[in-house]
Amino acid sequence: MIKRRGMGRAARVLIVCGVAAANVVLAASLAVRLAAQDAPQAPSPPSSPPSDVIAPGSYKSFSPFPILMYDTDIGFGYGAKVKFVDYFGKKESLDLTLFNSTKGERWYVLAFSIPDLEIRQGKRYGLSFDFKAEYDKFLNYSFYGFGAASPEDDRTVFPYETIGVPLTFGRGISPHLVFEVSYAFRWLRYEAPLEGGAYVDEIAALAARGREFFPFLSLSLRYDTSDSQIHPTRGFRVILQNDLAAGLVGSGDTSFDRVTVDLRKYQRIFGPKDVLAVRALAQYVGGSNIPMFDHSSLGGGGVMTALRGYGLHRFLDRGKFLVNAEYRFPIVWRLGGNVFCDTGTVWPSLGAVDFGALAFDAGVGLRFYMSDFVVRVDVAWSKEGMGLYFNFGHIF
Repeated sequence: MIKRRGMGRAARVLIVCGVAAANVVLAASLAVRLAAQDAPQAPSPPSSPPSDVIAPGSYKSFSPFPILMYDTDIGFGYGAKVKFVDYFGKKESLDLTLFNSTKGERWYVLAFSIPDLEIRQGKRYGLSFDFKAEYDKFLNYSFYGFGAASPEDDRTVFPYETIGVPLTFGRGISPHLVFEVSYAFRWLRYEAPLEGGAYVDEIAALAARGREFFPFLSLSLRYDTSDSQIHPTRGFRVILQNDLAAGLVGSGDTSFDRVTVDLRKYQRIFGPKDVLAVRALAQYVGGSNIPMFDHSSLGGGGVMTALRGYGLHRFLDRGKFLVNAEYRFPIVWRLGGNVFCDTGTVWPSLGAVDFGALAFDAGVGLRFYMSDFVVRVDVAWSKEGMGLYFNFGHIF
């Protein structure tokens, strides 16, 4: 921070005497100047830091949350999430999530950011760094085939394991414009199918290959006028992202180029905590050797795939279009609710986009607002049944 030092006040005395000689006037003037130089200067108030940079001071906070749940697919789930902010005095955050289930599902996440995402929101900064290490073991992953018309009866179920370690560097070019570059170390492993389906042989062939390394590089440009990363209530975001996998970035035979355009708008409607949030997302994946779930995907409660009345990755293809709309409202204390609808479709090429094949769902949810994150539970209905999802953070 640059501080400006102000000049002190000096008393100026002018002695006028109509009858005095000219040499007396000159002597008096000289005396006044000497006195002014010797007089103590009154300090000016310290300057405040510009509003578009991270202000000094403590942002220290601690947010723990226990996890207890039951799901017919994974059994009884238990764990905890905890987040530490600014405990080292560097505006950093450390986030830990541990989750197990009685049927063997595992989810472990360690994330570190400096500065913390919420602290740097709406600020100009020279460099940010985000580290994340995530292990996810799914017991009942599903593949239905490709296309918006893929039959539900073709579902093939199998265990699926992912290990991801993305490293992200960013720069706050202005309070609203952010550029980020990320390299994701990633390992994937398919296991033998648990249930019959149309793609048993394909999944069995992938399972025989064991754990494989599929890293990729990401470039992102974000223009963001929203008032928060945790719980935005006004403003908009425009996110342009390009994910690249090729031999040049260490991806071996894997090759894809995934382009995403994500537009989000937040608007207060009845009060400061009543928010209408709308998101439109379009994505296309090109390439000659694309891992199965690196295709454009819809279904489940994920940030990029949110079609909450359908199963996870229910629809896969080269491109997709997705629209989400939510009305978020307070209930009591830290508890809030939301009503929402999702719609979208996937398509094999830019020339084959068919908005007549849109899938649709609607649902309700609960939100519990901690100091440093949001806990969410959503239930949605579609023509294929009901989806129930528990996670952290708003969908968008």
